[in-house]
Amino acid sequence: MSALPLTVSCAAEVEGDAPVVGSWKSSVGTIQFLDDGTLGEASLLPAACRGSSSPVAVAFTGTWRHGKLDDAGPGAVVELASAAGDLKCERFFQWFKYQGQERLQLTGVDTGNDPFVRQ
Repeated sequence: MSALPLTVSCAAEVEGDAPVVGSWKSSVGTIQFLDDGTLGEASLLPAACRGSSSPVAVAFTGTWRHGKLDDAGPGAVVELASAAGDLKCERFFQWFKYQGQERLQLTGVDTGNDPFVRQ
């Protein structure tokens, strides 16, 4: 009789790139990932991009690419720039499934822990 290794995972694994294309909404704002690697509508709280703690969302433009962090899994690396030009940053949105619903978690910010859900 031989012992077989047993691996248990609580999170859904994604083979290849995370399916982030589409529109997402959270208490932090809204963001739309387009097929061509650009952002469509993007309206986020300034604190999501090292700005003020204002509760009023601002418009952003930017680009994105698939990415993966060793400690966070698959998602999207996003280059953001506010429409006013005063905020610029790079952020990682971690993709995961929770109770069958796709979600994106904005990592590395203190502004809300509410994940983005697909719209």
